[in-house]
Amino acid sequence: MSRAPRPLLDVADAVRGRLAEGAPALVALDFDGTLTEIVDDPAAPRLTPERRRILERVATPARRLAIVSGRALADLRPRVGIDAAFYVGNHGLEIEGPGLPPDESETSAVATRLGVLLAGLELPPGAVLEDKRLTATVHARPRGDSALLARIGHGLRSPVEAAGFCLRPGKASWEIRPANARDKGDALRALIDRVPGARARTTLYAGDDVTDEDAFRALETGITVRVGDDEPPGTAARYRLRSPSETYCFLEILAAD
Repeated sequence: MSRAPRPLLDVADAVRGRLAEGAPALVALDFDGTLTEIVDDPAAPRLTPERRRILERVATPARRLAIVSGRALADLRPRVGIDAAFYVGNHGLEIEGPGLPPDESETSAVATRLGVLLAGLELPPGAVLEDKRLTATVHARPRGDSALLARIGHGLRSPVEAAGFCLRPGKASWEIRPANARDKGDALRALIDRVPGARARTTLYAGDDVTDEDAFRALETGITVRVGDDEPPGTAARYRLRSPSETYCFLEILAAD
C-alpha cells in the first residue's frame, strides 16, 4: 500500500538542507497547476512579477532551476522569462538550457504527421484543441464535465492510434503524443545526466498532473512533490503542496539564503 504524501512545508528546512548537499542541486517544477493556477483558458497563465522574482532567486550556480511542461518550448519560455533556467517542453520532447547542446532527438516529420492528424479530427462542442507542434492537448470545457471528457477520449482514441500516436489522460484533458516518445520522467533523467554535477538524490521535482507521475517514478531517490488539494490514490510522490501559493511559500524558504 502506498503511503500518503507528507506536507512538504512541515519538513521544508530539512529538504532545504538536503538540497544544499548537492553541487549543484536541481529544482525542477511543472508550470500549469504548480507555478500557476489552472484556468479555463490555456493561453492565460502567466507568472506575476513577484512570483518571477522568487523563481529568479531559486536559480543560482549551486541550485539549478528547470521548468518542465506539456507546453511547447516556444510557448513556455516567454511565460517564465528566466534566462538562467533550463526548459523542458512537450512532456520531455524538447530540452534547452544554459550550456546544453541542441537536442536533435525529434524531427520535423513528427510535426508533419501530427498536423495531418489534427486537421482531420472531428471534435464535439466543448473540446478545445491546443496544437504544440510535436504534441497536442484536447481540453474539455467546462473542466468539471466528466461525460464530455469521456466522450472526447472515446472519439480520439481510434484516429490517434491509427496515426501512430498515443492518447494519455490529463487534468480535464487528453494528451496526444508520438508513440514511444520521451515522457517527463525520461526528460528528468536526461537533464540530470546532462547537467554537470547533478544527482537524483539532490533533485526536487514538483508537479500536479497525471503526466507528472512519470517524473515521480523516475526520481525514486530524489524529492518528489504532488501539488493540489486533492489526494489521488497511488501517487508516487513523497511530499505534497496544496496549491501554487504553497509552492511559492516553499520556494521562498528554499531561496532564503
